[in-house]
Amino acid sequence: MKTIKFTKTKLATSLSLVLGVGSMLPAYAADEASEENIEVISVTGIRGSLIKSMDVKRSSSGVVDSISAEDIGKFPDTNLAESLQRITGVSIDRSNGEGSKVSVRGFGPDYNLITLNGRQMPVTTGTRSFDFANIASESISGVEVNKTSKASDSTGGIGSTINILTHKPLNSPGLKATVGVKAVDDKSTDNGSVTPELSGLYSNTFADDTFGISLSASYQERESGNQQAQVGTGWRTFPGTTDNSEWGGVANDDSQINRPGDEDFYSVPQTTVYRFEEQQRTRTNGQLVLQYSPVDSVVASLDYTYMRNDIDTQSNDVSAWFNFVPSENVWSDGYVCNTAYLF
Repeated sequence: MKTIKFTKTKLATSLSLVLGVGSMLPAYAADEASEENIEVISVTGIRGSLIKSMDVKRSSSGVVDSISAEDIGKFPDTNLAESLQRITGVSIDRSNGEGSKVSVRGFGPDYNLITLNGRQMPVTTGTRSFDFANIASESISGVEVNKTSKASDSTGGIGSTINILTHKPLNSPGLKATVGVKAVDDKSTDNGSVTPELSGLYSNTFADDTFGISLSASYQERESGNQQAQVGTGWRTFPGTTDNSEWGGVANDDSQINRPGDEDFYSVPQTTVYRFEEQQRTRTNGQLVLQYSPVDSVVASLDYTYMRNDIDTQSNDVSAWFNFVPSENVWSDGYVCNTAYLF
């Protein structure tokens, strides 16, 4: 076994020190540069809104869908109901061509609970359903649709609990200001014209982002119209064996053309109504929010929300009342038959 000895000379020691220091300097400089120059990538727009929606679903203990302000702003929607219909399991009812009421998972509007920042909203429809046409989308930061109930939610939402979130200044520190101007030309009206829609938002934080104020407002005029054909009191349905001996029945004789047979059914209307309507709507929304956060774990919020929806309607009706007397009728063909002509 041979032993090799290395003798450290002054030259070898000096070279080792120089090389060691040289290799440490770039690493040290790189560490300093990485600490001073940190690149932050902030994702906004539709992709940012999708990330927010995924975060809400991931952090929730139940089945929750959500949309953010980016989603609401990018869609060609006039109110929140039309934005909510893009969520799976959500459908809407329309009034004068505009989204009005929301159904979730097959449950009608009366079975949903609508809250604003966790507080139950009052209704103006005469039922338990909420009319989303009362709310402009400009001051809304997001909407959460809770399809399953939680102990922390208010009771009353069988189909879902829909929580409307408004803008909060401490959630978006710094100065934010927007102004929007739109014009609406509704072709459904015969006598209307182009109507304006104005909106604005101001938000700012002070004292190292411990105090914030937010003020938003929206004003919209809309003129619309509709034409309706109705059977005012519904249809009366009878088996084919029934003749005019029963109130509403039709004689079973040769005066009827293509009358249903004994194994079929037929329906007759009591009234018919033709309605022509013109409507003018003025919607005014406003909200003031004050927030104070002395420490990170405590946030106090005070908000005031104002909503007003003034609607003027003019209509002309043409109606007819049918008396059930012996008559000659022509019937359409099929299992359930309706009168095609009355003589």
